[in-house]
Amino acid sequence: MFGEINVDVDLKILEDMIKNNLKSESVEALKSHDNKRVEVLRFLISLIDKKELQLPVGQMTEAEEVGVLRKELKNKEESREMFVKGNRNDLVEQMDYEIEIVKRYLPAEIGEEKVAEIVNEVIAEKGNNFGLVMKEVMTKLNGAVDGSVVSRIVKEKING
Repeated sequence: MFGEINVDVDLKILEDMIKNNLKSESVEALKSHDNKRVEVLRFLISLIDKKELQLPVGQMTEAEEVGVLRKELKNKEESREMFVKGNRNDLVEQMDYEIEIVKRYLPAEIGEEKVAEIVNEVIAEKGNNFGLVMKEVMTKLNGAVDGSVVSRIVKEKING
C-alpha cells in the first residue's frame, strides 16, 4: 500500500508538461508585471483547457497539447498575413510577439527528409491508402511536424 506508485498520476504529470510550463511562466510574467506576456500565456492555457474538456477525463496527452499549439500558431500566422495586407503594422508586431511565444512551447520540427523516410516506411507497411498512411505517420511523428507538410509529402510519394 505505501510502496505502490500510481502510474496514471505519474504519467499525467509528465503529459501536462506544456500546460504546466505555460502556467509557471505566466506566474513569473505576472510577478514581473509583463501583462502582454501574461495575456498570451493565459490564452494558450485556456485553449489547452478547452481541448481537455472535449476529451475523457485524464486522456489529454502532450501530443494533443502540441496539436492545440500548432493550430493556434497557424491561426496567428494567417492573422499576421491579413494584417500585413491591411497595413496594420501595430497588429503585425503583436502577432510576431505572440507567434514567438507559441513557438517556444512547440518541439523542434523534424526535417522533410526524415518525414519522407517515415512516409516511405509506412507506405511499405500499409500500402498506398492516403488516410491510413497519414494516420500512421502523424502518430509516429507525435505532433513534431505540421500536418500540411506531412500531407504534401504523402501525396507526392503515393502519386509518384
